[in-house]
Amino acid sequence: MLRIITSIGLRLAACGLVAWGAWRLLGETGLAVSAPVFGIALAKPLIELAGALRDAMKRSHLRDVEGRHYAFRGHRVQVIEDADRRRWVRLADVRAVVGFTATDGALAISYPGGVRRLGRPAELHVGEEALLAHLRKERSPEAQRLRRWVEREIVFPARRQREKLGVPSPTERGDAGE
Repeated sequence: MLRIITSIGLRLAACGLVAWGAWRLLGETGLAVSAPVFGIALAKPLIELAGALRDAMKRSHLRDVEGRHYAFRGHRVQVIEDADRRRWVRLADVRAVVGFTATDGALAISYPGGVRRLGRPAELHVGEEALLAHLRKERSPEAQRLRRWVEREIVFPARRQREKLGVPSPTERGDAGE
């Protein structure tokens, strides 16, 4: 963006010199004749500046969700990653897709390390491995589609990221909640 602003400044200075020279030679008529020079010289950099500002605004607006936006068949799914690179999926989003039969209490008992209240306001989230284990028990076609999506989009990338960083997986530490 600095390059574009510098270009605009240099072009304005050059146009100003041309306009001053035309004014000195032809008077007020010279100013009218030199006006199109401004339009020709500044059109492209001003359009580039508008595009750069749009991109900067978009980056700024989407910074909070960049790389962390998940959606399954049009349903937004909130995923939070903790310090151990373990991913937590908001249970309400999963229920909106599948319609779980298990209650919050039953999930907490079945997966003791796999269910937590996270975020602001605090909402129930289920760990990636616990969610995968629970979805394997569900028999509905939508649950099976969600299970494959969770494996592909959430669990596998998280495992690969932990391997690269040398962070032990939840199953290696024994707190997967299974």
